[in-house]
Amino acid sequence: MTSDANQTSSDVLDLTPSPRLLEVLGDIPYKPWQCLAELIDNAFDDFLSDDARGPQNPGDVYITLPRQGVPDADAFVCVADNGRGMSRPQLELALRAGYSPNSRYGSLGLFGMGFNIATANLGSITEVRTTRAGDENWLIAEINFPEMQQNKSFTVPLRQEPKDDPTVHGTEITVSKLRSDKRSALRRSQVASTIREQLGRVYSYLLRDKNAVPELPQTSLAGRGFRLYVNGTAVKPRLPCIWSSSRTVTYQGSQVKAVKYIDHDLTPAWACQDCGHWHRVSPEECIECGSENLDLRERKIVGWVGIQRYLHLSDFGVDFLRNGRKILVADRDIFSWEHPDTGESIVEYPIEFGSTQGGRIVGEIHLDHVPVTYQKNDFKRESRDWITAIQHIRGEGPLQPRKAKSLRFDANTSAIGELFNAFRRNDPGTKCLIPGEGGKPLHDKAREWASFFRKGLPEYATDEKWFEAAQKADRFRTEKGKSRLEDNRTSANSRVSAAATTSRPTSDVLIRTGLDFLEGDSPGDSSSIAEPAAEAVETEEQRFTRYREHASSMADLSGAVSVAHLGKRYITVYDTIEPLIDHSGRVTPCVSRTGQGNTVEVYVNGDHEVFREFGRDPRDYAVIEIAEVLRALANTSDSTARVAAEVITQFPDQRFTDASMRERAAVLLNRVREQLETVGSLHSSTLWNSLPQVDKQAAEKHAASTEPRLVWDDATLSGEFIPHLTPDGIAALVRAHPELLLDDAVFTTKWSTWNDPEARASQVSRLSRLLEVIGSFLANTNGNTRVDLAIMRLTLDAISTEMAEAAE
Repeated sequence: MTSDANQTSSDVLDLTPSPRLLEVLGDIPYKPWQCLAELIDNAFDDFLSDDARGPQNPGDVYITLPRQGVPDADAFVCVADNGRGMSRPQLELALRAGYSPNSRYGSLGLFGMGFNIATANLGSITEVRTTRAGDENWLIAEINFPEMQQNKSFTVPLRQEPKDDPTVHGTEITVSKLRSDKRSALRRSQVASTIREQLGRVYSYLLRDKNAVPELPQTSLAGRGFRLYVNGTAVKPRLPCIWSSSRTVTYQGSQVKAVKYIDHDLTPAWACQDCGHWHRVSPEECIECGSENLDLRERKIVGWVGIQRYLHLSDFGVDFLRNGRKILVADRDIFSWEHPDTGESIVEYPIEFGSTQGGRIVGEIHLDHVPVTYQKNDFKRESRDWITAIQHIRGEGPLQPRKAKSLRFDANTSAIGELFNAFRRNDPGTKCLIPGEGGKPLHDKAREWASFFRKGLPEYATDEKWFEAAQKADRFRTEKGKSRLEDNRTSANSRVSAAATTSRPTSDVLIRTGLDFLEGDSPGDSSSIAEPAAEAVETEEQRFTRYREHASSMADLSGAVSVAHLGKRYITVYDTIEPLIDHSGRVTPCVSRTGQGNTVEVYVNGDHEVFREFGRDPRDYAVIEIAEVLRALANTSDSTARVAAEVITQFPDQRFTDASMRERAAVLLNRVREQLETVGSLHSSTLWNSLPQVDKQAAEKHAASTEPRLVWDDATLSGEFIPHLTPDGIAALVRAHPELLLDDAVFTTKWSTWNDPEARASQVSRLSRLLEVIGSFLANTNGNTRVDLAIMRLTLDAISTEMAEAAE
């Protein structure tokens, strides 16, 4: 080896990448809205870091998308902002592949490649125009990927153009020569509105005003008020439709608010501004990349979780944000629990009506310190910061108290744990904050109201509409089984008598449907109506005003309805204590009238004898009335029955199916078992020994399939067998130990208050038979008939009314 081999060479290696690199970046899978978001991030970063920008000028970003009919060669995408603009050195660094002027933490534009990936995904030519206030010229750079590859150079031309107004400032990024796939995607019908909707979700926090969500009064959770436009139309932030934090429910003796705030400080750490690595102790240089660019930064978990005003199969979950931008939208993985020993993942929420109605826990959690993936579509879930945050928000153990106890975990007192337990049930009423009508939850109606909230209708801005419906459900439960006050009925009948023979007719639908009552059919017919005095004449408007003053709306039968050959009609159904009269002055169970603006009002007297004494459902008569009115308006030859069937399908809260009945039965049985567990903890051996052998075997078989790690012999002593009892097993316990299960223990059914043995036996027999009906229904897998479904619904209603209130 010669001595030259030991000499140090002064040559350098040129590691400038091939210009082909930028073109290859366009092959990284990005959706059109993601490309736009990368460019929006840079603008919002500038707004966030501009301390001189006042609240009166929060910042605007304008997006222009190619419109249909524009020639391919002229199609372009432009993202323009009124930020501070850039100097020449800043522009050069901003366009350099792999460079980012933003700190790894504290900015939306996290990676220097984001700009290059986004523009390369959209097209082959990118022009950047930027200027600052006070500059005389625009700085203009053009990145032409094909030319750069042909010239084998990363250098791009820079030119300047004078500007008319020296005070103008901002940056414009225009991408032309669009890729064919992106050009086609951006030209699809409704794509602009779809992108606005997506961006409204992702940037909801940054776009909303500080007072846009009164349910979130805390300053740290207020919005920034930035403005974003797509093809001239403002992007509206998607606001959370949640219950007010002033709404509470009682759980285990404590008031749990419908919105829980999270503000948790973590230990500050040293963050590398070049590679993003966190250091728990102060180093001289980054142990990951060797950089000395380190900064001590606070780390916090800030946000809120709360209860939505409606349940939904997919529209629920927690949003996770980084520096104001949502990285995860409606994440539901947080409702799953992973067993630390086996790795088994268990979905814990929603439980009640999860398959047919969905969930309602939502939230926004800001994790500015947690690293994200390069596409900004997820956090790095393997990082310690992410794991710590999730454990703080949802707790380490299961959400379900019984499962947590069986696995030797403490009760889950996390924010989501408290909401889960306090709001897990979906009973109509204020106890669970569920709108209801006639003893049933109004899930579909609540979702319809939420759509009006999204449209910005003032009536639905607050939760008052939902809360009124929940209060109405409370009143129905309180008043159920009670007769109406006789003086109300007597007073109302006297007013009807005064006006019956002179009131102007409004509808003859009852005559045509056969629902009218002939003279002599009832005490309230025309034979008992006295001749009115002249001064007692009541106009039609006064009569319907009187009906409405003594009425409450039936929300589950109110809304927009349409039938063939007729546009939408807006139906409102009222249940009134006022006796109603038809066009001839005879008392009738139901009347209607059409109003202005395509409205129809329907009134049902729920105290009419056809409902009170013959067990008819007022809603069935209301549907027939609606059908006949719409049939007359549409001038259709369709039968009333056909139109009525078409009407009822437009009120989904009225349906009941085999699947929904099974799910409702499962929910009710779980509540019975939960109540029974309070008894079982003290009398477990007594209850177990009183079970027939067949019910013991059924419970053990169920436990083996759902909790294989359960020690069954211990479970029969501790009461842990109770969650696995079948309806027949529960019925057997009712027969064997009514003194333990009745008299407000598990059921409100009275037993000890009866002295006669036959009376006691009758109470036990009736309740146990109802439970056995549920068992027979669930066991029938060959398809239940309409009669079976009707019997099941009545059975569930009956048992629900006799369930004891859970001890809170």
